[in-house]
Amino acid sequence: MANQENRPYRSQGGDVWFGVREAYRTIRTNLMFSVAKKGCKVIVISSSIVGEGKTTTSANVAFSIARSNHKVLLIDLDLRKPYVYKLLKKPNAPGVTNYLSGFNSLEEILHKEACPNLDLICAGTISPNPGEMVASEGMLKLLEDMKPKYDFIIIDTPPVNLVSDTLSLIQHADGLVLVVRPKYTAKKDVQRAIEQVNFVGGKILGIIANGVQEKKRGYGRYGRYGYGYGSELGNVSETQKGSESDTE
Repeated sequence: MANQENRPYRSQGGDVWFGVREAYRTIRTNLMFSVAKKGCKVIVISSSIVGEGKTTTSANVAFSIARSNHKVLLIDLDLRKPYVYKLLKKPNAPGVTNYLSGFNSLEEILHKEACPNLDLICAGTISPNPGEMVASEGMLKLLEDMKPKYDFIIIDTPPVNLVSDTLSLIQHADGLVLVVRPKYTAKKDVQRAIEQVNFVGGKILGIIANGVQEKKRGYGRYGRYGYGYGSELGNVSETQKGSESDTE
């Protein structure tokens, strides 16, 4: 994860670093306006299918919010294919599954100050029943216990179209952000994901487009990320190449 500014996003070049920061500041601002309420905001970040870059996006969004002097907790709830621990260079276990199974306390699974103002809970030991764990009363109690301690809780979850974990959790969150990759994600997959979230009464806060073609625009070089509602996607910046997003 680490570079000279302790940030998880990955890129090269001065202009691109500027674009990375600006892209995530835009996403951060939009999220704050999307969930304008007092107390802790719980935001789920997911995708429709595998390989759209949701985990790297989750880590970067959490880091960007933490940089604005908000206390943030990042939780990896992709219990089948955890990846956040690799980005932030922390052990994956003990984590959520170990806590919910009664093997570890909350204090033992919480990585404090993984980055300034950012705490982390990793997924934990791979479980044979991840879906049941995410939907359990213990998971809801974990969220309720954490809410008084944080301004934002960012949760990385499995792709919506693959398993039901995200859908069972979204009802207890303030909303979901969907990560897509143009020219990779099929329109029908995005539509299906949106329909499933709407069916369970979840709220879609916005869409982040990962892998948008770079363009020269104004005072910066933008390209790989965007945020918006429907097709109204904003300016973006390169943060990762295809090899890593293929693992998420």
